[in-house]
Amino acid sequence: MKMKNNNTWKPVGDKFAGAKISKTFRIDAEIFLWLRREAERTGIPYQTLLNAKLREAMNLPDYVKKLVDQRVEEILSKKAA
Repeated sequence: MKMKNNNTWKPVGDKFAGAKISKTFRIDAEIFLWLRREAERTGIPYQTLLNAKLREAMNLPDYVKKLVDQRVEEILSKKAA
């Protein structure tokens, strides 16, 4: 895959290296309305908020795993004491 970067095209493999892309997609009206309300409530532009929520969801499994590992470690250290 190639991405435009600084007015030149260069291969970047499967990663976009932090680049933003413009894409059209469809979401349920209910989700979009919630997103707009949250954007107004927080003062964060809705596209920025959408990106943050998607990134949060993308990283959730790692975060949950880390929390579980920490909790198991706490329990084991209490049993050892």
